[in-house]
Formats: sequence, structure tokens, C-alpha cells
Amino acid sequence: MTRRDKLLHLVECEIQQDGVDYLALRGLMQALYGHLLERDNLEIDQHNRDILRLVDDIAARAERRTKVLAAFGFEPGLAGMAALLTHFPGRRGEQLQQAWQRLGQLASQCKRLNERNGKLLAMHHDILAQLLGTGAGPQLYTQQGY
Repeated sequence: MTRRDKLLHLVECEIQQDGVDYLALRGLMQALYGHLLERDNLEIDQHNRDILRLVDDIAARAERRTKVLAAFGFEPGLAGMAALLTHFPGRRGEQLQQAWQRLGQLASQCKRLNERNGKLLAMHHDILAQLLGTGAGPQLYTQQGY
């Protein structure tokens, strides 16, 4: 197997693993929302650890993809990945392009879930600040940006 083939195989395997991990991440972020609503600190801590592990793994694979893109002479980003994916022949290339598109959709879903969880945390913080008297009084009845 040539170096080129090894790099392409690495990209293929890691895109597939990213798909698995993003599905798991989406599930964890959905479950985290429920635990945030229940204020279940033990589950929140465990889910946060699991989320961080997945995010670190995904980031490491993205960094390796960036290096593969550079090895092929492509710029990092969507255009570079599109160019790299043309190096996969026939059906294999089509399947990998579909997997890459699904990966983008999953990443967008995870981003939205993360934003939703962040808004809930901000709301909890504001409520606690108001209850403890550390929040500004006049803001109590104003519209919040959640």
C-alpha cells in the first residue's frame, strides 16, 4: 500500500468514526438537557466528561485530516475536503461524500444542542443570581435573551 493509499484509507476510516462519535455526542447532549432540567449534578458531571472525551477524539481526527489535506496540497476546510474526496474512486467515493455530508449535518445538530444547553445554563445562572440577590433588580421583569 502506498503512502497515498494509506492516507486515503485513514481519512475514510476516520470519517466513519466521526459519524459514530457525532451520533453518540448528539445523544449525550440530548440527555444532558434532561439532566440540566432535573439539576442532576452527578449525571451532568458524567455526561460532561463523556462529551469532552468525544470532542477531544473528534478534534484529534480533524487535526489529522488537516495534515492529510496539506500532504495532498489542499487547503484546510470544505473546499479542500471536497477536492480530497475526488481521489476516492466510484461507489466508494460517493459513499464517502455522503458520509461527509451526514457528518456536517450531525455537527450542526450538535452545535444547536450545545447552544440550547448553554441557554438553559444561562437561565439557571440568572435565576440563582436573582434568588441570592446578586442579580440586578430591574432586570427581573425584562425580556431575557434565552
